[in-house]
Amino acid sequence: QRSGVRESCRLAGESVDRSYSILVFPEGEVTSDGSMAAFQAGIGLLAENLGLPFVPMRMDGVWQMKREHRRLAHRGEITVRIGAPISFSAGTDPEHIAETLQNLVQSL
Repeated sequence: QRSGVRESCRLAGESVDRSYSILVFPEGEVTSDGSMAAFQAGIGLLAENLGLPFVPMRMDGVWQMKREHRRLAHRGEITVRIGAPISFSAGTDPEHIAETLQNLVQSL
């Protein structure tokens, strides 16, 4: 969030080149009530530039931990939902990608 989209994309690309999987929180901001904010187009740029499948994931229960300034969760406190991988063709509008990914995550 602090380094900007270009630097984030560069780092993500380097990580993928080294065979790492990356986890992206595409909202760009933390809401005051823990609700999901709109996905930013940067996730679409990343998806388009990397040309890799994206796996939508949703983590419920993290907000409570953050609000209480805790680093560790209690057993059963976090729920992770994982969707099917999705790929986007080259040239797909980054805004469309971001919207599609947001809808997929919300539906999990």
